[in-house]
Amino acid sequence: MKTISTLLIVLFLFVVSNSFCQKLNAPELGFEYACVSDGYNSFQATFSYDEKPFKADNIFYVELSNQFGSFNNPIVLSEIKDQNFSFEFHSTFSLPNSVAGEGYKIRVRSTNPQLVSKSSAMFDAYVINHQELILNNYSDVNLCGSGATTIALNIDIAKEYVWYKNGAVYKVTKENTLAISEEGEYYVEPYYGNCTGSNYSNLVIAKKAGDFTVAITSEKDAQDCSATKVTLTASVDHESYNYTWYKDDVEIDGLTGYFPSLELDYSDQNIGSYHVVVTNQGGCTAVSNDYSFKQNRGAVVEVTSPLNAVIIGDFFATLSIKTDVNVGEITWYKDGQLLKDGYNSNTLKVAEQGDYYALVSGIDNCGGTAKSQTFKIYEPISYNVQIAASKGYQPCMTTETSLYIKSVKGVLSNGDIITVAKDFYPNFQFNWIKEQALVSNGDKLNIDYTDSGVYTLELDYKGDVYKSNTLELIMGLPSMSLIVEKEFSCDSSKGVLSVDKDLKGAVYHWYNNGKLIASTDVNRLSVTKQGDYKVAVQYAGCSLTTTLVSLKRDTEDMIAIYPGETATIGPDGIIQANATGGSSYKWLSEKGTVLSEVSTLNITQTGIYTLIATSGSCTVEKTLTVDANMVENIPNVVSPNNDTVNDKWTLPQKFINDPETEVVICDAYGTTVLKTTSYDNSWPSSTSQFASQTPVYYYFINKNGKNIKKGSITLVN
Repeated sequence: MKTISTLLIVLFLFVVSNSFCQKLNAPELGFEYACVSDGYNSFQATFSYDEKPFKADNIFYVELSNQFGSFNNPIVLSEIKDQNFSFEFHSTFSLPNSVAGEGYKIRVRSTNPQLVSKSSAMFDAYVINHQELILNNYSDVNLCGSGATTIALNIDIAKEYVWYKNGAVYKVTKENTLAISEEGEYYVEPYYGNCTGSNYSNLVIAKKAGDFTVAITSEKDAQDCSATKVTLTASVDHESYNYTWYKDDVEIDGLTGYFPSLELDYSDQNIGSYHVVVTNQGGCTAVSNDYSFKQNRGAVVEVTSPLNAVIIGDFFATLSIKTDVNVGEITWYKDGQLLKDGYNSNTLKVAEQGDYYALVSGIDNCGGTAKSQTFKIYEPISYNVQIAASKGYQPCMTTETSLYIKSVKGVLSNGDIITVAKDFYPNFQFNWIKEQALVSNGDKLNIDYTDSGVYTLELDYKGDVYKSNTLELIMGLPSMSLIVEKEFSCDSSKGVLSVDKDLKGAVYHWYNNGKLIASTDVNRLSVTKQGDYKVAVQYAGCSLTTTLVSLKRDTEDMIAIYPGETATIGPDGIIQANATGGSSYKWLSEKGTVLSEVSTLNITQTGIYTLIATSGSCTVEKTLTVDANMVENIPNVVSPNNDTVNDKWTLPQKFINDPETEVVICDAYGTTVLKTTSYDNSWPSSTSQFASQTPVYYYFINKNGKNIKKGSITLVN
């Protein structure tokens, strides 16, 4: 046996030694950097390993790190299945079209055995985009004065760009645009690490251009009431320059080109603010001052309240203006009709939908009137209502929740949709409908487990009714318990169970020991079988199962015997058994002989004694087993040889099964082999440990924490 064991150990060490010596070397790259393009994506590396071949079913996986050299989520580049005996081999692979960085590495991983090599040297890898790069749409740039301009590529194809000025690197940016303010020759190329230089843009030349200013002049005063026309003239007049005129910051159609002047008559449509933008041959522009044309304008009217307002119910809108004159006449109009209200007042309260404006008579030299901007007052022509359940509602789980108005939106006559604020809600009548029946009013509805159903909300406004979306709420059942109303008894074989909540319309499925025994519409059931009961309650599409309760006809605990189910006769030769809980008693021997018909029985012999006791109509039968323990002294020799003589270390009865008495046995080295407060004369339990010698053990008997007996025990065959 020793020779075989030694051979197995040697083989095991050989296998372990071989598997630990096997090693994958770091891959050797066949390239310095990888420039991937549509026409080229093939790269080679050399892989090797030491000591021994790999298993025939082994697969090598070539893996690629991320751009920072991390293999937390490697990409498999190739699988190699035919190099398990080569020790060194070359493999070609392609890189993914997403590579863009300077910290890539590769490694090789095997499957049988499972090994991972060190990573290769770091290398650049980029996908080269050879699309045509067009800078600034092939246009050169004129720099006006001290201003700057921006040149841009037609496409964005890289994470970084290298910009060149006059043939030297000027700046590196993450954007495909560059702000320039200096003369020079500019071009750009995408940054691809060591692959940079394979694609670049056209050349853009930036030159300084002349700077100039422009102003507007007029030969007449705009307040000259006798004037019939006014001519606005740009201070710069050059046939090669381009002029663009604006009124109130809006370009005037048809006035782009050589238009150094602009003639205006005194019509209302020409009242406003004018300026001109002039562009010279170098592409530089100048913006003139603003010229305000005020002739025949009357007073200046400024609106000081919102131009658009919504009225609902008792709410009204207040329109207001202010003017630049202290005297004059103010009149208000609705849908073009003069109103009696608001005469000579800067404000007007309105409660009807319509278009409103004010006319103000001016007191300037030329007279005339000014009209305010038009106020548009709307009242929704229809309403959309959305309702929702409170957050946290879950079908068949939530027992209490609320329905609330998520939003009220009004549809205006112009097609716009507005959200109605909660301040307007008192103008509406809200009716909560459950399955075609009115259940409540108001903007909120509280619901509990009795209220499952389909709900909508009706919004009533001026007799028109608008319905919300529909919500079906399936409420969860409340916590329920199964209660034993009546136990089995000696007088009755019928028990009564009930569920502590009575739900009208619920179905109660009653189970006994896992088997369905009844389905009822009431929460109470009479039963005659013992066992474990539970109830599955179904209500409004949801269900809940109560916890188990046990219903048993248990009469054992009615009668008690002292000293219990077992007793031991000691050297004194007698014990007394005492029964309680009954109205009559009868003690029988093993042969059925009546020994006593009272609650007590004096026992002097071992055996099994039977007690038949009655309590009311119940009859209970119990047994008492009596053994003998005549040991008076603590033995110091035990022969555990299974000959039934002195096999166990047997103590006097007073030390047995006494919770106040602790028995401790230690071996010759002081190790505890037994420690108990309920010693039952069963030590030692095995003889195998004593086959080669005759050991000596030591015992300690403690009473309430104090030692009362100690000595040695010798085990002999």
